[in-house]
Amino acid sequence: MSETATFSVILTRPEQREPMVVAKAMAAIRKTPVQDQVSAAKSGWGIVASHLEAQEAQHLAKELSVAGLESKVCSALATLPDFQALTKWESTFCDGLDLIAAAGITVTSRTTKSVKEGPSATQKILSTGILLTTGLPIKIGGKDRIVEKTQQHSDLLFYVDLVYRNPSRRWRIDAQRFDYSFLKERKLYFLMGNFKLLLEDLEKGAPSAWINHGTRVLRDNKPIQTMGYESLEDLERETQWLLTLRKA
Repeated sequence: MSETATFSVILTRPEQREPMVVAKAMAAIRKTPVQDQVSAAKSGWGIVASHLEAQEAQHLAKELSVAGLESKVCSALATLPDFQALTKWESTFCDGLDLIAAAGITVTSRTTKSVKEGPSATQKILSTGILLTTGLPIKIGGKDRIVEKTQQHSDLLFYVDLVYRNPSRRWRIDAQRFDYSFLKERKLYFLMGNFKLLLEDLEKGAPSAWINHGTRVLRDNKPIQTMGYESLEDLERETQWLLTLRKA
């Protein structure tokens, strides 16, 4: 028995991909509290729903239109090519470049260390006072002991995926490991500034290429926290949405 075909509903105007707007529309359609739809709206990145039957997908698209959101029904989402990592500038970067998709992602790491912990400074003073007053070596705070302490550290990491067609391929640049020497006298002393210059050169070299939300945030000097990417999976989800629109 053949499988039943399923469909996806995607937004057709990138500027309408505002999570709270989408969440409110979906809450009204599904008759649920708005907060129940926020997570899906954020993680959807323009792909409102997938694996729907044809009638269900058409109904959802119609309801989104009533809510003021333009959308379309797709029988298949674009296939995202596997990426190849790049670490230095290539003269062919802009040839056939179809999409520039950048993202800033906060990565939190935790380290645990064994440290020796004894009486506090106040407890030491009290112990000394008792000794001087009574002559008794009473130690306030007990003996030294080994305790496990966890430290949390957060880093903001930048990436950009460059997607091409004819042939279809994807390159990924890890901004933290990229060689910016090609910038020559323009090279700055901080990573984000160099990364912005790289994106600027890519846009100038491929003016017909689409750019994603993250690239636009960096280009327009908007607050980084307005990007909204929690992982590289978010970037790939958005890229798949934009490629689907690009090929429509």
